Amino acid sequence: MKHIYWLLLTIADIRRLGGGATQLSINAGNPEIAGSQFDVGFFVGDDWRVRPNLTLSLGLRYETQNNIHDGRDVSPRITVAWAPASKKNNSAPKTVIRAGFGVFYDRFSLSNRLTALRYNGIVQQQFVVTNPDFFPTIPSISSLAAFQTTQTIQQVSPTLRAPYVIQSALSVERQLPFKTTVAITFANAHGLHMLRSEVKPGPIFVMESSGLYNQNQLITYLNSRLNKDISLSASYVLNRAMSNTDGLGTFPAKPNDFTGEYGPAATDVRRRFTMTGSINTKWNVRFNPFVVAQTGPPFDITVGRDLYGTTLFNGRPGIPTDLTKPGLIQTQYGLLDPNPTPDEKTLSRNFGRGPGTVTVNLRVTKTIEFGREGSGPGGPPPSGPGGGGPDRRGTPGVFTPGAPQATSASRVSHRYNLSIAMSINNILNHTNPGPIIGNITSPLFGHANQPSGGGGGFSGGGGLGFSEAANNRRLELQMRFSF
Repeated sequence: MKHIYWLLLTIADIRRLGGGATQLSINAGNPEIAGSQFDVGFFVGDDWRVRPNLTLSLGLRYETQNNIHDGRDVSPRITVAWAPASKKNNSAPKTVIRAGFGVFYDRFSLSNRLTALRYNGIVQQQFVVTNPDFFPTIPSISSLAAFQTTQTIQQVSPTLRAPYVIQSALSVERQLPFKTTVAITFANAHGLHMLRSEVKPGPIFVMESSGLYNQNQLITYLNSRLNKDISLSASYVLNRAMSNTDGLGTFPAKPNDFTGEYGPAATDVRRRFTMTGSINTKWNVRFNPFVVAQTGPPFDITVGRDLYGTTLFNGRPGIPTDLTKPGLIQTQYGLLDPNPTPDEKTLSRNFGRGPGTVTVNLRVTKTIEFGREGSGPGGPPPSGPGGGGPDRRGTPGVFTPGAPQATSASRVSHRYNLSIAMSINNILNHTNPGPIIGNITSPLFGHANQPSGGGGGFSGGGGLGFSEAANNRRLELQMRFSF
């Protein structure tokens, strides 16, 4: 009995000091659900060489799906490649100017539809209890239903349609001495009908396609193949991305009020530098460096509790006009009010900015060749200005026609190859912070309580990636025999 009394007293003390559980969510009903989706797309395109130094590429795509009321997804694409100083028989133009425009649709996934079917209040019920004090004795589902506990329901808006991005880009590519190519690209992305969610009385979470996305990028790309053993590629990106949503998990901080929701997007990483390369020594040992350095992404600043009775914890602090008001919190963004009044202006979405990250990886490969010799893969790239590229759905900010491609000279190889590789991820053992805590009432506000995941490991082509969340230095050894 003493132990039970001590536990109850501790919970009471925690609650009195402002701590304890803020919310309990429990699901009931049948978790089994079934659904299907029919998605089809048609694309037609053609490249037209108007002149020996001018290529025009046209394309048209139509796509539709059966689980949303939207059959208007027609997306044209056009690109132009022009080598202004190229002569008729010049197979390697020094300067190429490329421009492109396209509309790229995204699909509304089946998992979103299944979520709405599952949490419709009948198949499954999701009960939410505010400030629960009954732990460790969890009440039964029947008692929660009898006391009309808050239940959240999820729906798909009947006006939802497929989101799309209008992308355009202008690129100038120039051949420099020492087999070096530089390309400067300006890219613009304008997204309409982006997915987000809204809270209706109930609360009912409604999936909508009413979001907006805008992005501008200035991309400098450099590719150099100094000789058959050394090649380097580097890019530097200046980026500005604004939106009022980061996906279906984005709700307005105030119900039915989208004021202040337009702000930096999750993709608003202002500067990013990337370098890759391949260095092959005379002992047939190859070094492949991979370096990425970027500024920090934005994060949302919240008060850490449900301000408006929506069961959501996305309410943002106010900007006080009375600096003597009790309870204000001093932050690096100034004094903030965790208890904003209805007439008080609040912070806009994604107002905070996290720290930058640095990733340096290296792969070292020793290749032993034996057996009879034969002609290996490779060959020079096609000459002349390029066309419009393949049919593809766009992601905001990636439609950059005309990026120069690395060349690979043909070589003689042996029939049998034994490769021994060491992959070193995060060779500097630099700690990159994970998601930043945006709750101003947390003692860890503005900091991360976990490292960033992934580690930027090598992947594909026999790469050595790893999936652990830790971003510490990691060495992996691989052996591969090919014939």
